[in-house]
Amino acid sequence: MPARIPLDPILPDNFDNTPNEDRSAAELDAWWDKPFGVTMDDGKIDVRCLNGGAWDRPTYWGVADDYEAACALAEQQMTRWNEYRSRPVLRGSADRFFAVIVSLRPGVPEQVLEEFGSIEEASAWMHKNYPG
Repeated sequence: MPARIPLDPILPDNFDNTPNEDRSAAELDAWWDKPFGVTMDDGKIDVRCLNGGAWDRPTYWGVADDYEAACALAEQQMTRWNEYRSRPVLRGSADRFFAVIVSLRPGVPEQVLEEFGSIEEASAWMHKNYPG
């Protein structure tokens, strides 16, 4: 059974219209990576999550027909999102390259996994460790 998500929680003022970097630490702690559902007029559930997928509002994950389906959708999308953001990206300049895990949460720095002297070396590492 999927994890239960809050349904129709009381959200902070302007929750759907606030840049993530303008949110308080308490708000980020309370809502970051915590999916929730909002019941729509037709009884379906709009599933969302504040996770950095959008810079100024929770990420829209879809609409479910009922609460059980909303919980399943949230679990599926959270798994997908975690897989996506755990994959490193390459950053660099002319002579230094880095494989980093990007942080989308304000105030949390990106994580440097490896440093390379060339783009070829960096690309080879990526293909070896993260094929596809």
